[in-house]
Amino acid sequence: MRVSWLGWSTFRVDVPDGPSLVLDPCVSPLLDDPHASLADLDGVDVMLLTHGHHEHIKDAALVHRHLERGGRTVPIVAPPQVREYLVAYRDIPRERFVGVAPDDEVEVAGVTVRARGFPHLPKHDVAGKLAILRRDNPLGAPAILLRYAPNIVRSWFAIKRQPEFGPFLAYDLEVAGRRLFFTCEAFTELLDPAEVDRWAQAGPQVDLALVGVESGQEDAASALTDRLGAMVSVACPVHAPFERFYGKDPVHGARWEVGRPNRGVWSPGASAVV
Repeated sequence: MRVSWLGWSTFRVDVPDGPSLVLDPCVSPLLDDPHASLADLDGVDVMLLTHGHHEHIKDAALVHRHLERGGRTVPIVAPPQVREYLVAYRDIPRERFVGVAPDDEVEVAGVTVRARGFPHLPKHDVAGKLAILRRDNPLGAPAILLRYAPNIVRSWFAIKRQPEFGPFLAYDLEVAGRRLFFTCEAFTELLDPAEVDRWAQAGPQVDLALVGVESGQEDAASALTDRLGAMVSVACPVHAPFERFYGKDPVHGARWEVGRPNRGVWSPGASAVV
């Protein structure tokens, strides 16, 4: 099977003679960074949404309509509060959803899906984000605000209704004899290492872990990745656009790899066969 990172936290899995899955499809990003197009999502059979933050769910309805126009009725695996938002405000039929909470296990299109809950790093509303930008990147703030003002204004109104609270989910998948683990932002200093030990022991060895590594969290993410014990682990700096927006240091991939031969760091557009 082929696993691809299309940008932001959008991952795609294609199983020969089996299902295709997409996680957190983002086709209209807030900033001008690499991202998936609708054409990149053609043929998808299952959509999985990790949590209710803006960049993770804002295109779910657009992608859903695109796939339905192509003749595909796609189940959407999502936490309950994300389901309720998308039903109420984005007109996705309730029957399309498979609701999951932490530690739930469901079968969807021949895939065993286990939801893994995690504590999220502090999250700020739009006003808070702008305050951080002014504090951490004062010289670049005026140009950034001018360049992205339309997107920021649209986001301000959308976020007022979106479910910004948890649960926040990683997805532990078994499909076609492979175990894949996807987390866009679970592996931080807030996550109890014993919880990762429990996940690792919940099935066969993980074949591939896609780990969203955040700026300043490289050491914590590295130690937690060790505990998961995947045969191959890949770091994806899924929040690099926001980190540049705030003027933070980029993710230091070398600190996450720390000489381990079974690790790598991807850029958007990368893929691998598992």
